Amino acid sequence: MPFDKEVFYIEEIKLAEALGLNQQSLDEIVDFLQASADESIQLKEWLHFAIQNYVNKQPIRIFSREGALAIASYLDLRGDATKIALNGVIALLEQYSLNQIDGKIRRAVYENSSSLVYRNKRHWLSREDVVKIFMTTSSRLIRAFGDIQRSDFPMRINIDFEDYDGLRFFSLSGLEKLSIELSLKLRSEERRDYCKRVREVAPPVLKFLAIAPSPEPKQIEQAMNFAKNRDKKTCQVTGVVRDKYNQRIELVGHHLYDQKTYHFLSADPDNILTIDKKLHEDFHQWNGGTQETCTIDDFIDYVEWRYPEKHELILTLHNKQRVLRLKLAQFQRTLPESRD
Repeated sequence: MPFDKEVFYIEEIKLAEALGLNQQSLDEIVDFLQASADESIQLKEWLHFAIQNYVNKQPIRIFSREGALAIASYLDLRGDATKIALNGVIALLEQYSLNQIDGKIRRAVYENSSSLVYRNKRHWLSREDVVKIFMTTSSRLIRAFGDIQRSDFPMRINIDFEDYDGLRFFSLSGLEKLSIELSLKLRSEERRDYCKRVREVAPPVLKFLAIAPSPEPKQIEQAMNFAKNRDKKTCQVTGVVRDKYNQRIELVGHHLYDQKTYHFLSADPDNILTIDKKLHEDFHQWNGGTQETCTIDDFIDYVEWRYPEKHELILTLHNKQRVLRLKLAQFQRTLPESRD
């Protein structure tokens, strides 16, 4: 049973650091609280924590916000938690929350930037894509635009917005003004927090996408062949091998970050995993079809659901996840400084 990453996202090593504990001490406290008959302090699996994996039969836990606070409260009650430790847990929770929001925004930008163009020394994005990035509706965005135009700082034609070939486009400065407006006016605190972060997170991603390299088909094919040889022509999930005894087995190179949306990673062998073609088709069907964008997070969720016993593979995928996220960040850091 895969855990919900929206609920369980606090790594035990980070929680231990925030509490001023080592991992073994945290494990002992969690084991004690889980076994406690006192329901006021009892920790419950699937409410306070989930087991992400096992190493040498020892569980690697991942905690919910409620779980982290419950442990901090218990230590405070016992007199073992200092104010610094409690503040550390609160800061950790705030940072995780921010990271989750930023991750959603980056993915929304990657998936909804097909209209991105560079004109008159500015980056422009269609209203349709902007609506999707803000995860709102066209009517709500139009209302926000109207409110901005009636304010003391209206959007400027050909600077913040323009109408091109019958379509409305917004520049990065226009995106910033929409971000501020929606973050002040939306009813939901969660939605306000999301829209507020768009002004910080979206521009560098869009600038990067405007200049991101698109490898040639030959380069992608070479990378896929390299990955198959690296993986010894073996499905990295099932272990099945294509050889003279198993000619019917067809292996493919699966892009962990999909080839269309994350085209700049399409010729990177680290982004390619050799798997059985049937498994590849099953994954994409599970994920909503071949046209649906996917990331390594989706593939990890699939493996945890379909092959929960593959503990070593799941750990390997989490390591790949860290490597690929660093590469995404490094790609964006190569951008020249520019202003819209």
